[in-house]
Amino acid sequence: MPLALAQKIDRGGWRLAVTNYSTLPDEALVALALDIARGIAGTCVRHSMHAETWLAKIDDTEIFAKLLRPARGVARIKRIVRGGPSDHVATITAQLKSDGIDAPLPLLTGVEASTGRELIVTARVRGTVLPRFLREQRHDLRRKRIVMRALGAEISRLHRGGYIHGDLTPFNILLSKDEPLRFVFLDHERTRRTWLARFARPRLRNFVQLGHFSLPGFTRTDRMRVWRGYAAGRSNSRSELKRVVRMIRNRVARDARKAQRSSKPIVAGGELGKT
Repeated sequence: MPLALAQKIDRGGWRLAVTNYSTLPDEALVALALDIARGIAGTCVRHSMHAETWLAKIDDTEIFAKLLRPARGVARIKRIVRGGPSDHVATITAQLKSDGIDAPLPLLTGVEASTGRELIVTARVRGTVLPRFLREQRHDLRRKRIVMRALGAEISRLHRGGYIHGDLTPFNILLSKDEPLRFVFLDHERTRRTWLARFARPRLRNFVQLGHFSLPGFTRTDRMRVWRGYAAGRSNSRSELKRVVRMIRNRVARDARKAQRSSKPIVAGGELGKT
């Protein structure tokens, strides 16, 4: 899929680009995006130290608007050299779609000139995030097993295409409501297409991101099913499995130390290599 042509709009101190992926009225989309940026529209559904995600609606279309806070220090220099995450998301999601990997395409992107905040607006995809799917399928073990293997195969396809997802947590994997089942990978500000995907460590980091969470219904055996779907046809799958188990254990230990220092509970655990 070619990159979308974009209509450039300067409004309210923002440099905005409405892509031709959008079927919504441009003026309504721009007005809603600016109201979300001002904090007078939408509902905040996710909050982190780096960004806020807002849910809003235009007519019958629900949208997500992600507001990224200004970069500081080295990250700011990287943005100047490489370009901002909003432009990157528009490029990388188009590349993913052209390779047959599902990712939400941006309807609108923007940068606030005075602060450096960035904005990425996408349409809501009909589907269920992986943690909710696991809870809903706890009584349908056969379907869950099929989906876990299929997820591993889809991650393998992602890596074979040369992509490394920047934050492949269970919360960034959506299972579509449509049939046949398809996976939609979310949050691509740090996703890269890189020659490093041929090496084990960058690829296995995606399994660390996926595997160090402890989720209801996501058992150690399920983690192995994901791995088996991924490793099918790979001659070095056994050695890579041992390596990813060590990496997950190290990540869990690091999370535990961080939680102990902050005196806050964590949600982490599960060892991929035990069944």
